[in-house]
Amino acid sequence: MLPVGYLPCTQDPPNGANMGRVLEEIFAEARMAEESGWDGCFITEHHQQPDGYLPSPLLTAAMVGAQTRRIKVGTCVLLLPLHHPIHVAEDCAIIDLATRGRLVLSVGAGYQPPDFDLFQANPAERVARLVEGVKLIRQAWSGERFSFEGKHFRLKDALVTPAPHQRPGPPIWMASWTEKGIARAGRLADGWISDPVQSLPVIKGFVDQYRAAASAAGRKPFVCLMRDAVVADSMAQAEAESGPTMVTHRFYFEYGAFRPDEYLKDIRRPADLTFQKLAQDRLIVGSPDDCVEQLQKWKELVRPDYLIIRFRQPGGPAHQRALEIIRKFGEKVIPRI
Repeated sequence: MLPVGYLPCTQDPPNGANMGRVLEEIFAEARMAEESGWDGCFITEHHQQPDGYLPSPLLTAAMVGAQTRRIKVGTCVLLLPLHHPIHVAEDCAIIDLATRGRLVLSVGAGYQPPDFDLFQANPAERVARLVEGVKLIRQAWSGERFSFEGKHFRLKDALVTPAPHQRPGPPIWMASWTEKGIARAGRLADGWISDPVQSLPVIKGFVDQYRAAASAAGRKPFVCLMRDAVVADSMAQAEAESGPTMVTHRFYFEYGAFRPDEYLKDIRRPADLTFQKLAQDRLIVGSPDDCVEQLQKWKELVRPDYLIIRFRQPGGPAHQRALEIIRKFGEKVIPRI
């Protein structure tokens, strides 16, 4: 059975007026995921968004860990270039101890200018800071004194305590949407996280690149497939409820995130993206039976080691509907994949 993690919505459009409620909903959805057979709950990071987008994924993951007993908790992703790696290493160690080894640290280089502007960070340095950060965090988790000499971080005879519960440390997964980033994940990380918007053929090509890079670096490949899903009782109902997901994917298209593929060859503008187009080997949509059939195809062609599913977009579905979908997916889909 493929382990599946849940990615909750961490926004409250239009102005972030009810972020306390958003946190309560995240905790409730994480508890429902745990009760329904899911494997994890993962939190994202962005800054300066008017809708209150939660900016602290490790702190939120720690609170989710306190609300649960079994599922993995973690980031997806933490924007490592915006953080000092020692602070990340210390916080991760405490969360991992408190959750008895349930933490996964997923990191990324970041791409949105407001995230870097807030911390006066240079986007041109983000890759170098990401690479040094991952290396430094791993050394910090050793529980022994160490020295580190990099371009951005220099430490001599440093000691980071406490050591995490997992040894030699929590897994570090890395997300990337580019060929260079995928190769970097293969060299440095314990796993690679796909983006949620590309089609199956594009992701298959990315996966092949990642596995080759990981094998060349002497690492065991670990593929985390991320997908957006619209789950209902039927395909027709899924299409009727797909509005918020369509908004998100049209935003990605306008941002330039979509790679060219056979499905999109006639798409010229976001409005041309239809539910039918996105349902073609991209979104996971329809009834539980439909979802199982689609995910079996992904399993056969991509062979993922982990799956992260996102249901809730900033525009919906509502929290109570999300709880129903989490239970439905956990009981009727996860055991069959």
